[in-house]
Amino acid sequence: MNFTSLKYFLVAAEELNITRAASRLFISQQALSGHIAKLEKELNVPLFDREPALSLTYAGRRLVEYARRISDLQGEIYQTASDISGELCGELRIGISHTCGRAILPYILPEYRAGHPFIDIKLFEGSSRELEAQLHEGGLDLMIVFGPVSGKGYASVELINERIFLAVPRRVLDLRFGPESVAVISRCRRGLDIFALEGLPFILLKKGNRVRDMLDAYTERVGFRPHVILETENTETAFALAMNGMGIAVYPELFFWCIQSGRRPESVELFPLPDSSTVGKLEIGWVEGRYRSRAAKDFVALCVRALSDIKEKQAQLHAPPEYTI
Repeated sequence: MNFTSLKYFLVAAEELNITRAASRLFISQQALSGHIAKLEKELNVPLFDREPALSLTYAGRRLVEYARRISDLQGEIYQTASDISGELCGELRIGISHTCGRAILPYILPEYRAGHPFIDIKLFEGSSRELEAQLHEGGLDLMIVFGPVSGKGYASVELINERIFLAVPRRVLDLRFGPESVAVISRCRRGLDIFALEGLPFILLKKGNRVRDMLDAYTERVGFRPHVILETENTETAFALAMNGMGIAVYPELFFWCIQSGRRPESVELFPLPDSSTVGKLEIGWVEGRYRSRAAKDFVALCVRALSDIKEKQAQLHAPPEYTI
């Protein structure tokens, strides 16, 4: 048994299709089948059922568990050797949620790349739950998500606390409240009464996104049911539609500072939700006990420093009084 055969087996187990797996590995189907047959002969058990479609046997499913652990150990061996030799080279696999990638990566990746030119950065974007699964299965070294993360065996560093705003188009407010919209805006800036938005159109992130989960938990607790007309995976898409008057979007505070640079958009009002349950935290995490390379540790340190700079910028600029909870 060797690392190559186990690697090929894992890819075949993921794809459950020899043609796709061979293409992904850049080898022939015959070569891949040969590696699998060699493993089956060595272990004296079938790893796949071939009919009616390719599927893992019980032995195959158990081998997947061990093969992933062996693959992790192989990576740790090479990374440890690289760290010992002082050569900052290798691969760093980073997972980040859709919500915060655009906001913070421009502050981090260019500087990291400049200091670590021989680190091959692999970026994976997805929902918090997808990334958590990838991390624990060994597909990621680090992940940046809105916490708290509930998985066991997870270690993390908090980067920044974050409120969520509701981006409410002034056009929508004017249509709903007419001449009274000015008074409604003034009242909501001091502390949003979400029931003032009852019946108005909402554009929300799809369920499974941590920010959406926070909003859902809050609205369910207070008994408010938003009128959702559209769901999207992308916060900036929702915000752009809000700025064009289509509906109310959720806008994280991190975006307000990193993308809007603390400037209030002209076509929408940004109202903070006046409740502690709508304050989350951005964190960077890894599997506790798994070896972390020097490259990974450097990335974590850079994230902490970069987000600390953003916190300092917030303190210097001071959010407008109407945004203070």
